[in-house]
Amino acid sequence: MATLALSPHPTQDRLITAVLNQWQIEGSSGISARRLAAQADVPVSSIYHHFDSLEELQVCAQQRARHEAENWCAALLEAIGDFPACPEAFGGFFAHVIDAWCEAQRHLAFAWRECDSAPDTEDLIHGEAQAWQRLWYEFWREACAHFQVSHGRVITKRIFDTESMFHLMRWHRAIDQAALGELARTLGSWLAGTPPPPTPWRDHTRALALKTMPALPERDETARRIVEAAQQVLAEGGSPHLTHRRVARRAELTLGTVSHKFPTKSELLGAAFEGAYSVMVDKLDPRSFSSADLDAVIHAIADSISSATRERARNELFLAVARDPALSHFGRQLRYLRGRTGRGLLQSLVGSQRTITATEGALFSDFSLGQIRRHALFPSYDICGQIRAEFVELLALFERPSPDA
Repeated sequence: MATLALSPHPTQDRLITAVLNQWQIEGSSGISARRLAAQADVPVSSIYHHFDSLEELQVCAQQRARHEAENWCAALLEAIGDFPACPEAFGGFFAHVIDAWCEAQRHLAFAWRECDSAPDTEDLIHGEAQAWQRLWYEFWREACAHFQVSHGRVITKRIFDTESMFHLMRWHRAIDQAALGELARTLGSWLAGTPPPPTPWRDHTRALALKTMPALPERDETARRIVEAAQQVLAEGGSPHLTHRRVARRAELTLGTVSHKFPTKSELLGAAFEGAYSVMVDKLDPRSFSSADLDAVIHAIADSISSATRERARNELFLAVARDPALSHFGRQLRYLRGRTGRGLLQSLVGSQRTITATEGALFSDFSLGQIRRHALFPSYDICGQIRAEFVELLALFERPSPDA
C-alpha cells in the first residue's frame, strides 16, 4: 500500500496539494492527470514518475490530510484540561469542534468526505476511510470521557458525522453558527439529562426555509425520465460517471435527446441533483411516520443501508451544495428542514412522557443518517443488531431522571 513520506519530494508535495485543492473545489470529478499536472505546474509524466497511479497519488493525499487531522485533534485534546469537566459544558465544545473543523480545516473536511464517497472498488482508499473512522472514534471517546458523558460517545460520533457535513454548507455565517450552537446545546441536554433549551435561531430559520423552499421546474415526460436517470447514474458512480451517454442509456433515450434537453455537463449534473433533492423533499412529510415502533425504525434504517447507492446520491448533493455558491438555494432547506420526519419517529419511540422539539428531531435525523453512513461504509453480518444496540443507547437517555427531579 502507498505510504506518504514525512518529507516528500517537492514535486510530490505539489501534486498532493493539487489533489487536496481539487477535492475542496470540485471533488473527484476534478481529478485528472492533465488537470493536476497543470495545477502543480509539472509535466504529466511527473505523476507517474513519483506515483504508480492516480489512485496511489490520491491515497497519499488522504494520508497527508489524515496526518494533519490527527495533529489538529491532538492539539484540541491537549487543551481539553482547561475546559469544564461536566456534561453541561459538552455542547459548547461540540459546537466549537464542528465550526473550527468546517472553517479553519475546510480542506481536510472535504478530503475526509471524498474518502468516504469513493467507490467500493477502490480498496486502498477504503482502507483510508477505516483509518478516518478510527481517528474520530478515539477523539470522541477521549472528549466524552473528559466531559463525563462516556455513555453518549457512539451517539456523539454518529451526530458529528452528519452535522459536520451540514455545517460545510455555507448560508449565513452568523445564523449558521448560532443554529449550530443551539443544536449542540440540545445534544448536551440529552447527555446531561436536562430539559432541552429554547432554540430561537433554529426555529426562525426553519420557518424561513419552509417559506422560501425553491420550486422545482416543471418538466415534460421526457425531461422527467432524464432527471430520474441522471439521479440514478449519480447514485451508482458519483459525478465522475455522470455522462450524457450513460444517462441516455439508463433513460432508454437517444444521446441526441438527452443532449438537447440538458446540453452541458453542468446542466446534466443539475438535473441529477434535482432528482436527489426531490427524493429528499418527498421524505420531509412528517405524516410519513406518524407512528412507528423500534423494530420498524431499525428495519427502515437497515433498508437504507442496503440501498447504499441512494446514500451516495445524497452525499454528492450535500457536497455539491457545500462547494458551489450557485447551489446555496438548496442549502438552507437541506440544513434547516431536516428532522420533521425524525421528530415524529422519535416522539413515537419516546412515547408521551414528554414532547420532542423540532431541534431534537433534527438531532435524531443526524443520528440516523450517521448510522446509515457508518454501516453502509463498513457493513457487518449483524447490521440490525448493531443498529438496535445504538438505538437502545439513545433511548436510554430519555429514561434518565433529571438531576433536579
